[in-house]
Formats: sequence, C-alpha cells, structure tokens
Amino acid sequence: MNRMQKTAWWIVGWISTGAIFAAIATAILFFIADMPWSRAQGGLGFLGIAGLGGLGSLIFKKDSNKVTCDERDQLINNRATTAGFLAAFLITGIICMLPFFVLGPKATISITWLPMIFMTAGLASFLVHSIVILSQYGWEGKGEKS
Repeated sequence: MNRMQKTAWWIVGWISTGAIFAAIATAILFFIADMPWSRAQGGLGFLGIAGLGGLGSLIFKKDSNKVTCDERDQLINNRATTAGFLAAFLITGIICMLPFFVLGPKATISITWLPMIFMTAGLASFLVHSIVILSQYGWEGKGEKS
C-alpha cells in the first residue's frame, strides 16, 4: 500500500467515525433526551472528529529513498480530485435548492445553515476523493510490502 492509499484509508476512517458519533449523539439528544431539534444539533459537534483525517499526511511521511509518485499515481489523484470537487458542487447545489422545492419560493431559511452546508460539502469532497483513490488502486494492497 502506498502513502496515498494509507492517507485515503485514514481520511475515510475518521470521517466515518465522526459521522457515526454525530448521528448517534444527535439521535440520543433528540429522541431520548427530548431536546428540541435546535438544541439536539449540538451532537453534530462530533463531526469535529473528522478533522483528524487531516493529520494523515503528517503520520504517513514520504520515504526519502523511494519514488513517491509516478504518472499513474498523478492520474489517479487528478481523477479523485475532480470527483471530490464534483461531489462538493452537487452536494452544495442539492442542499441549496432543496428548500426552494420543498418549502416554496417565498420561504426563508436561517443563515445558521450556511456553515453546515459548507462543512457538508467539504466533508463530501474529502470523502469522495479518498474513496475514488481507494477504488482506483483497489481496496487493498496487491501484495506490496510497506
């Protein structure tokens, strides 16, 4: 497994962990603790765990004596980056247009939703980028020694 695959697994793991904890905490606060939705959203704070995915490039250092990236690796990374930006664009478009079609053209939404839209698009971008990297390399190493 090369450095890019290890980092991709790291990011997928932390984003998934943060999303699972946030969903569980929000559900507990809303359904079990009977908090109103505006207060139960505090459980989404667990999405901060996903930020630990950014430490992947620090943990998986470059080997000084090896070639770190060839043309195939660059092509895979370019495709993954394109897919990540496409996912962020689609998520942003869907989330921004959904209230228009559900609530109607005269409805308003709170400005407090804007950071959540931005965060969701960012998480989707990183998650899709990592998943595309893993799918193009294959989900596991092909017998390489690390």
